[in-house]
Amino acid sequence: MAKEEGQGRFYTLMLAFIGSMVGLVMAGNLIQFYLLWELLGICSALLIAFWWDREPARRAGLKAFLVTRVGDVALLIGVVMVLSTLHTTDISSVLSAASTQGGLNWTVIGLLFLVGAMGKSAQVPLHVWLPDAMEGPTPVSALIHAATMVNAGVFLLVRLIPIYAASSLLSNSVLVVGVASLVVGGACASAATDIKRVLAYSTISQLGLMFIAVGVGSAAGALYQLVAQGIVKALGFMTAGSAAEATGTRNLLEMGGLRHEMKLTYVGFLVSGLAMAGFPPFLGFWTKELVSASARAAGSFAFLAVLLGSALTTFYMFRVVFRAFHGPEKKAGLHEPGGLMVGPILALSAVAAAGWVALALQGLYLPALGLGLDPVTTASSMGVIVVAFLLCYFAFVSKPQAVLRYSNGNRVIRGSISALHVGLGFDAAYGGLVRKVFLPLSRASSRLQTGDLGANMGLLVAALLATLILVFLVLG
Repeated sequence: MAKEEGQGRFYTLMLAFIGSMVGLVMAGNLIQFYLLWELLGICSALLIAFWWDREPARRAGLKAFLVTRVGDVALLIGVVMVLSTLHTTDISSVLSAASTQGGLNWTVIGLLFLVGAMGKSAQVPLHVWLPDAMEGPTPVSALIHAATMVNAGVFLLVRLIPIYAASSLLSNSVLVVGVASLVVGGACASAATDIKRVLAYSTISQLGLMFIAVGVGSAAGALYQLVAQGIVKALGFMTAGSAAEATGTRNLLEMGGLRHEMKLTYVGFLVSGLAMAGFPPFLGFWTKELVSASARAAGSFAFLAVLLGSALTTFYMFRVVFRAFHGPEKKAGLHEPGGLMVGPILALSAVAAAGWVALALQGLYLPALGLGLDPVTTASSMGVIVVAFLLCYFAFVSKPQAVLRYSNGNRVIRGSISALHVGLGFDAAYGGLVRKVFLPLSRASSRLQTGDLGANMGLLVAALLATLILVFLVLG
């Protein structure tokens, strides 16, 4: 970013985002929470479209703004329902009332809050904005779309977890959303050829793991995984940005042998991959074990989903490692980025590798003594991780040509890869919905605009009166 124009605009938006995120975490009532939630979305969309002279960046920023509005409207309706029910939005009062009252009203409120969290945390089916958000600068991807804002939805659910714990319908809904996102994100990441899109789909998948933790009632598992995900994924994006800057491309097929000239970048991405996959003793191992143990206690469905997620994570992360950093060199004259990027990469690598010390000090685990781990959970997790690593090694290092020939000759595999390349058709489905439903409605509503000032003022007054009547009805 040091070489880019518009630094003032960039840092203004980044600081506005950081302030909004801090305020959101400290919010004591839902109205304050919602206002800061909206500020996050605005800063995110503007930073995605930071390079406004590029058509893909402009479209990605608008797409993020529109898709997340779906969740934001649901959250707003939920906040209004809470206000009309309790005549307060104080979070402590809301949790006390939810735990004692229950009923259909609170089930609807919980579902609305869940949809809001799905939009902000890019969970299926409201996940389509996040892969395109990679059109923004890499620092934006590392800070906002990997480590902080996308975690706001998880933070909302954890903050309101008594509402979800009191209803099996709500907890199962969160669990289903988490499983779907874990699998869809991991599968799409396994086929993506853009290194930043791999990490974007990975973020969707890892956030799904946190939703699973909330669904099985493990607030601690969700929060510890949230912190670990922020550190590890920020490291992944920083090293991916370093590789893309050096090679002039984000396409994995055009990279290769980067570990020879970019050793620090290679070490950083390798540490990120090991931690994200859950190899011990890296940070991700301990946090994933907590989620896995909670999922196993809740039932086989959740536990099997977590194991599948671990296998997919291992496969797509080491696919990037083998394709981009191993093999023959495809570009000459590469070099490490400057100290402004190498410094954070090294710092994040150290935390991702040795962060378990902080967990031990908090009493979560005592790794040095081997205490606090479920043997069945640990053995199962390590088994699927090792199998996934060996499959990845076989496909991209040991027998890549044979695997490629088989894949090209198998219609099912070829079709599956093509479907994953287009995000399993979610964008196409939404595009059809827009063309067949929203555009006709838009054209019909545009006829209300006659160009006559008197008629326009009459419609405006009517809309204001309808809004005031609705407010009076809601507030009683």
